[in-house]
Amino acid sequence: MMCRSAREPSPTLPSGPVETLRILSPHRREVRLEYSRAFANWLRQNYRRSASVIWLDVGGTSKMLKEIESRFQANPDSAGVDLMFGGGIDPYLAAVRMNWIEPLSPLPEALADIPPQVAGSPVWDSAGHWFGVALSSFGILYNRPLLERLGLPEPREWADLARPEYRSWIGSGDPRSSGSVHMCYEIILQALGFEDGWRLISRLCANVRSFGESGGTVPREVAAGDIAAGMVIDQYGQTVIAAVGDNRLALVLPARQTVVNADPIAQLRGAPQRDLARLFIEFVLSPEGQRLLFQPAGVNGQRFTLHRMPVRPELYDEPNAPAVNPYTMPATLLYNSLKGSKRWNILNDLLGAWLLDAHAGLRRAWEAIIQRGLLPHEVSLLTDPPISEEKLLDLAEQWNNPRLRQETIARWSRDADHRYRSLLHPQPEPPRP
Repeated sequence: MMCRSAREPSPTLPSGPVETLRILSPHRREVRLEYSRAFANWLRQNYRRSASVIWLDVGGTSKMLKEIESRFQANPDSAGVDLMFGGGIDPYLAAVRMNWIEPLSPLPEALADIPPQVAGSPVWDSAGHWFGVALSSFGILYNRPLLERLGLPEPREWADLARPEYRSWIGSGDPRSSGSVHMCYEIILQALGFEDGWRLISRLCANVRSFGESGGTVPREVAAGDIAAGMVIDQYGQTVIAAVGDNRLALVLPARQTVVNADPIAQLRGAPQRDLARLFIEFVLSPEGQRLLFQPAGVNGQRFTLHRMPVRPELYDEPNAPAVNPYTMPATLLYNSLKGSKRWNILNDLLGAWLLDAHAGLRRAWEAIIQRGLLPHEVSLLTDPPISEEKLLDLAEQWNNPRLRQETIARWSRDADHRYRSLLHPQPEPPRP
């Protein structure tokens, strides 16, 4: 249970006991600082209580889930943490299946003005297991001047990132550590269907220069001009656009191939500070807590602009609110969160074995195929899914078996290496039936 913890500074509080809330979260530092400051003020003003927040930083969303699992293995009654906060819906559905989350009775005042759905996706769980705090979308961030200099077209859909012209100019985080990056890959698989989605992802990953640890790597690399484009969650894209300028950077949401997804919070089973945890949930859903998501730095003591979309629809009429109201967007992709959560871990391992750990071989094979003229049968051999969607979902049910998991990953790695090595040389076209 190795993790880094940081006690974010709170404003000066009245004398008396200071309660401590412990939160596991993949949120970046700016988000943590704003919520620590604002919650302490809200709690003091409304309840005459003092509190500070300890944020447990273990990395991205997948690592957060592993940390919770490790903690409950050590103590089945309590993880010693009050809340998990952020990471998208799919991990929370997995946590519910594992009985890690304590459902809360409905929060009538907090939820009164928050719709249960947005663009066809749930905003909060009717059984009280989790509550969406912010809304996210996923798309492509690109560098306009760099694309112009390279003579490359501006991307408009996921398939553009897989074009051979983009070879070595695409960036990606590691889906095994970043929940937002994982979501981009899962969205592609669901938008195009598993087989076509895998074929696109294979070419896209072959175009990737390198895989960064976090979801924040690609925005920084695009802004610096190290890469031309990459997949991002909207908040990271909007943050660097605000810093660099929309004349240099642009964010596009692929039409009919992306989703609006809630970013939830939930109370963990056996939380040491149950009452304080519930108050924190009520705060982040309140108008005051929701304004933190888009309020500009310098307003009401806010130090950082977070560039996020609130779940409260009435706030989109306020000054400085996001320009796009997701509640007015049609449901263009019927995203299946149950499927996404069920295969979260095994998909990470499949992507890791076939496309990330074997990336050097994948790139060399892709380059050889491009040099030979992109013969369709060779592209097909490169990008054939190594497993069917049905088999992957069946295997996901057994993925908590360590021996099975390790043996399967090892086999996938061997098969990937063999495939990519074979494609360094011309492959005969199969006879037509």
